[in-house]
Order: sequence, then structure tokens, then C-alpha cells
Amino acid sequence: MTVDHIDAIYQFNEQAGLLEQGYNDFSESAYQIEEALEGYEIAHGFTVHLDTPKEMSRTIVRAQGPFIGTDVDRLDKAIDAIVFAVGSIAKLGLTPSQIREAIEIVTTANLQKLSMPKDEFGKLTKPADWEQYAPEKELQLILDRRNA
Repeated sequence: MTVDHIDAIYQFNEQAGLLEQGYNDFSESAYQIEEALEGYEIAHGFTVHLDTPKEMSRTIVRAQGPFIGTDVDRLDKAIDAIVFAVGSIAKLGLTPSQIREAIEIVTTANLQKLSMPKDEFGKLTKPADWEQYAPEKELQLILDRRNA
């Protein structure tokens, strides 16, 4: 029997009572940061003003020192991030099929970045005509259909 992991993650969140809580911006963001920082020793007392979430996340990770985990730790934290992300999306009221549709929309948009240069951290930049590929309008259509 093939397991659909989106369905399984959705059911886990539903059975754990996490979907009834709804989406909480603080909790969802804090969990993502927590997963990203797993395996680093937390530095104490650094104070710095950062203008963007990208600068903040890179500064936080840079301040932690080297990663002290194993490849198993890396894999576990990456899977935890997927489980968290699917649960987080479900808390927005989307069904498993709507979650799959949203993933397809964002993935299709991201494919437009493949020919673009990378920034100093190796992240692909957006093309100048990104607006024609940006997924937000299609994602809004999915959100408009939730719980319908």
C-alpha cells in the first residue's frame, strides 16, 4: 500500500488537535527558526540591528558557529520542516489536495529562476519579469476555495 505523505501529515495534525488552533504567526515562525537552528550551539548575547528576515536568519545561523550534528540530524530536521510546513498550511484551512495544488503552483513558478544568477549565498535570484510567474494570484484562488 502506498502512503500519501501529505494526507498522513494532514491527518497527524488533525488527530493531534493542531488544526483547530488555526494558524498562529508567532508559533509558526518560531518553529521554522527552531528547526533551522537545530544542531547549532546557540550563541548568547549578540545584539545587532537587521533590516530583513533574510539578513536576520543568516546572521543568527552565522553566529551559532559550525553545525555539530550528523547527516541523520540534517535529514531529520529537513523532514521535520516538511511535516511542520504541511501542518502549517493545513491550519490555513486547505485540504490535502489543495496543499498539493499550492505546491505545484509554487514549484512551477520557482522553475523560472533556474536560468538566473545566484546571490552571494547561492540562492537563485528572481528574473526581472517575475511578476508574470509570481504564484501569489493563483495561491489566493486556492485560499478563496478553502472549506468550500
